[in-house]
Amino acid sequence: MIRKLYPKGKEKAFNVTFDDGVLQDIRFVELLNKYNLKGTFNLNSGLMESEFEWTHKNGSIVKRLSKDKAAPLYQGHEVACHTLTHPYMDDLSEAEILYELKTDKDKLEKLFKREIKGFAVPFHYYSGLIESCVKQCGFSYARISEESRSFTLQNDFYKWKATIFHPRNSFDDIVRQFIASEEELALLQVGGHSYDLDAEDMWDSFESVFKEISSRNDILPMTTIEIIEYLQAMNQAEITGSSIKNNSDTGLWFSLDGSACEVKPNDYMIF
Repeated sequence: MIRKLYPKGKEKAFNVTFDDGVLQDIRFVELLNKYNLKGTFNLNSGLMESEFEWTHKNGSIVKRLSKDKAAPLYQGHEVACHTLTHPYMDDLSEAEILYELKTDKDKLEKLFKREIKGFAVPFHYYSGLIESCVKQCGFSYARISEESRSFTLQNDFYKWKATIFHPRNSFDDIVRQFIASEEELALLQVGGHSYDLDAEDMWDSFESVFKEISSRNDILPMTTIEIIEYLQAMNQAEITGSSIKNNSDTGLWFSLDGSACEVKPNDYMIF
């Protein structure tokens, strides 16, 4: 029996995708690093320049990170585009959308000295026009503001959904379901904002979950782009009842009758 696996022969993957680049990200990144986990942080470079701030519905002040604080913070994690100024995009023209995406991408690449491959939609509005602009700007995926409520992998990388946003009281239940899941290439991806951990007193809950996830030998921490690129490579593989041909430049992992093995880039395996 052939079963697809994540890199290193892991059966499952875990990621957090958090928006906005706020001061609470400092504590949140420290928490991720403590448990050797990986995050995807979706940033608005224009609001970083002004250290924009606003009042949360609970009365607390939320403030954006400055460029100087953000630049070293996200080392080891993915940085993705979240538009330049976090606008409501339903009334924007194609030219305006392209400006928001392209300018943010360019500024983030200059600040972080790396290629920015991912995009996360601000607010909840998404359309065919926005998707077209995302592709024109060369992004590999677009994470939209909807939940999949599933550990099953998605086929459309330009309508990518996190498993759950702002888990609140359901977090422990979802993690238990994920750990018990026997789905092939199961994924748990948690979306949200680090300032909500302050507003909803969820720091202890997240640390408990991170501790549990990091203790598991079958779960691989990954960034969103690592997941997307691995799946793109896996989708190129030719799999039959007696062979696997890897047509990509990425090593692919499989379980063959319960034993994990890697098919090297642009190689094949007969069994």
